[in-house]
Amino acid sequence: MDSYAKEIFRKFLHLIAVIAMIWYLFLFDDWKVSVLYAVSAIVIIFPALILLSFIPGISNAINARKKGEFALSYLAYIFMYVQVASVCWGAMGSRILTAACVMAWGPGDAAAALIGKKFGIHKLGKKKAKSLEGSMAMFVLSFIGVFITLWFSPEINIPLKIIVSLLVAVVSTVTEFYVLNGFDTFFCPVSAMIVFAFLSINNIL
Repeated sequence: MDSYAKEIFRKFLHLIAVIAMIWYLFLFDDWKVSVLYAVSAIVIIFPALILLSFIPGISNAINARKKGEFALSYLAYIFMYVQVASVCWGAMGSRILTAACVMAWGPGDAAAALIGKKFGIHKLGKKKAKSLEGSMAMFVLSFIGVFITLWFSPEINIPLKIIVSLLVAVVSTVTEFYVLNGFDTFFCPVSAMIVFAFLSINNIL
């Protein structure tokens, strides 16, 4: 499996994880129960991913960039969910905003990696690990993901939905650009959460 095929496989699993999290978000009526189940799953899934990373034939796919990457990404994924669910759903009372945090990261991050690696000509950053094309893809998909999610909040008017979606997309894109080594799984949704929390505290949302 060549490096780009690995990236496609990696982002395919990434999008499945995003869909699973959105489904999981609406599976329970209580945010505390949802978070508890998410954390409890670590006991089974994390060791399984570590084990798979050492099995010949499977490890080549599981270790997309480095050994144990999927296992560490899974931990970041769960801890991210705990954070955004506790703040947006628990403190702010909005499952929609929790979903918007995930959508600010998920589709955009996948597009940034695939488009950046395939079509990224204008390399950016100190390590030249990112590209203008990838960051543009991140921004567009982040905006679309957040806007579609906020569409299900009738209490937010359309102009505000557009403005908030643009703001979150900018923050998520900047975060994705500066965060390396896969930690954007945690920091991109959390950066969106901070934006939503700030707007909520100031009675804008």
